[in-house]
Amino acid sequence: MKKKIIFILILICGFANAVFSQNVVVPEIPTSKNYFGKTINDPYAYLENTNDTLSRNWFKENSLKTREILNNITGRKEIVDKLIEIEKRKSFSVTSLKITGNDYFFYLKKTEQDKRAKLFYKTSEKGHEVLLFDPVEYKKESVNEYSITYFKPSWDGKKVALSFSKNGEEIAEIAFLNIDTKLLLPEILSNCWPAELGGINWLPDDSGIIYLNIPVADKRDSNYILNTQSVIYKLGDKPSINKVVFSKENNSDLKIDPVDFPEIVEYNLNDKYILGKLDGAAAYFDYYYAKIEELQEKKINWKPLFKKEDGFSSPVIVNEDIYVLASKNSPNYKILKTKITNPDFVNSEIIVDEDKKEIIQNYEILKDGLVYSTTKNGVEAQLYFVDNNKGHRTLDLPKKAGRIIIRSKNKYQSDLWIYTSGWLNPLKRYRCDVVKKSFKEDDVSPTVTYPEFDDFIVQEIEIPSHDGVLLPVSLIYKKGMKKNKMNNVLIDGYGAYGESTNPSFQPIFLSWVLNDGVYVVSHVRGGGEKGNDWYTGGYKKTKPNTWKDLISTAEFLIKDKITSNKKIAIYGGSAGGILVGRAITERPDLFKVMICENGFLNTLRMDVAPNGPNNMKEFGNPLIREEFNALYEMDAYQHIKKGVKYPACLVTTGMNDARVAPWMSGKFVAKLRSSTISHNPVLFAVDYKSGHGVDSSYLQLYNDYADAFAFAFWQLGHAKFKLKK
Repeated sequence: MKKKIIFILILICGFANAVFSQNVVVPEIPTSKNYFGKTINDPYAYLENTNDTLSRNWFKENSLKTREILNNITGRKEIVDKLIEIEKRKSFSVTSLKITGNDYFFYLKKTEQDKRAKLFYKTSEKGHEVLLFDPVEYKKESVNEYSITYFKPSWDGKKVALSFSKNGEEIAEIAFLNIDTKLLLPEILSNCWPAELGGINWLPDDSGIIYLNIPVADKRDSNYILNTQSVIYKLGDKPSINKVVFSKENNSDLKIDPVDFPEIVEYNLNDKYILGKLDGAAAYFDYYYAKIEELQEKKINWKPLFKKEDGFSSPVIVNEDIYVLASKNSPNYKILKTKITNPDFVNSEIIVDEDKKEIIQNYEILKDGLVYSTTKNGVEAQLYFVDNNKGHRTLDLPKKAGRIIIRSKNKYQSDLWIYTSGWLNPLKRYRCDVVKKSFKEDDVSPTVTYPEFDDFIVQEIEIPSHDGVLLPVSLIYKKGMKKNKMNNVLIDGYGAYGESTNPSFQPIFLSWVLNDGVYVVSHVRGGGEKGNDWYTGGYKKTKPNTWKDLISTAEFLIKDKITSNKKIAIYGGSAGGILVGRAITERPDLFKVMICENGFLNTLRMDVAPNGPNNMKEFGNPLIREEFNALYEMDAYQHIKKGVKYPACLVTTGMNDARVAPWMSGKFVAKLRSSTISHNPVLFAVDYKSGHGVDSSYLQLYNDYADAFAFAFWQLGHAKFKLKK
């Protein structure tokens, strides 16, 4: 049977034309499963086995054919060249700046000649810059390409723990660098969860680190990324020798779920306590605490602090006090303080009360008090300071900001830096004196101008969604844009985990406007733009609000004569795949193009997808009746119907993706091609050297977005973008 199917596939591929969209089809194989009395048909279930010959050949065929088509769209190279030219205006860029307690500056720096960022440091802000490590030197005998994805200096500044990932994979290795010799120590730790998520903490005496270990890192294993554990590794020991300090097996009394990531939160050398949390794909987590000296004992006596159901987040311990961000009965959040020795959040002290118009977004504790930022609709940011005497005042920013990031040296000192950005304003860094209420520009990267964006207009509006709720929408377009129904529109959205799409300067998306398009961000429910209620308004059983908000955005743009249904492209990735996938399956008539990158397009199979069980916290468990119904409703693959005219689609995936199973995209494409009766192409771009896109190089990102935008403009009828014969 399998040989016959492979022969059919070869015949089909042989007759594929240049665009091939619906023509590269794989056969349906009747497969079904019963959930709570409901039969779910899954004719492309066999594609979940990407190592199967039929499946593997089909993925590879798509990779080659789609690449050929995208490379032959006129105007594509022009987008890449423009983005490279913009990038080259910066002689260098600095990221991941870390300032130690003794004022050592560590950071990643990349010049236009570098393919990957290198690690540098200075012994003071004005000190001499020293190159510590170039990732090209890591395992240079290997054919793999490694990047530094995270680093953590030791307390004494003599060593650095470096997290390396290869070929876009997120599961990392940790190595140790001696700063004096600039040489790596021989020990290398494998099976490490991405350090920017799981964190690395040096022990108080710098004898080793705490990191998140993954017992099973093989995606083919049913226990992949399950039962992770925080472990202590002592320098000089064999990499296999670890002391488990926080795990399901080690802490059976805490009833840790296999999908939880038991992580120890970053702490300071002067702290008396440490925090542990059950991390994962969710907005809230269970937290525990213990005395810091217990790190030296055989077993840590973790005590419960609060549960995720309590609605608390972002805890910070200072001496005997603990601060939290609270959403219960305050959807716009408030900041509370209680004693860690006897935590009582019901009768806690209110440091910052809820504001009905502004959402508290983040906060930092300083020696002098507390600094916090707020946002209105996710796009208008403000900064405030509460001193130790409870004096509350506004800190007027040097320039209006759509987004504020707060960074301090640590909670026991006064040093504070503020990063601001907007849709048209690059990220700016300021040193802030909260006592004097003064700001001093303190950029670590060169200042660059972008005159091509000078005539761009940003418009922030609210529109009524399907149920009358006001939905924030951001529009960026060239000055003089006409409401003639002819504008090529790209609607971007996400709507998950309570994450807000705050204004940030992204020339990639502004390149859409450079080509006379209108870029739109629909701040759909499921995100955090309007507080906790906005998040829960697009969560599990209320998830339909997410794509209905997007649909309402498109309908508004048409009603306002900005565009028409033949001129709208929608874009989403990862959890945003639910958004765009369900938008086109619910209203295929409303959109001309859908672009989806590494998307959750088959949510009903969340329980069997690698890293899927972790995401069930956010989306639901198909083995629970009520959550099955919610997952079925948000499953784009299951909502594809035969005989429908679907929009043109470009679906992309990275075969090294550890977060979203590539077969979700594959199954969606296969079913869509066999079902649609339109002549719109359905392309499937498969990249065997990338993952979820977290660690993509600038050049790779530019090429990926050029693919997406060139494809969309081509299908929208832009004169510059055509498929070469």
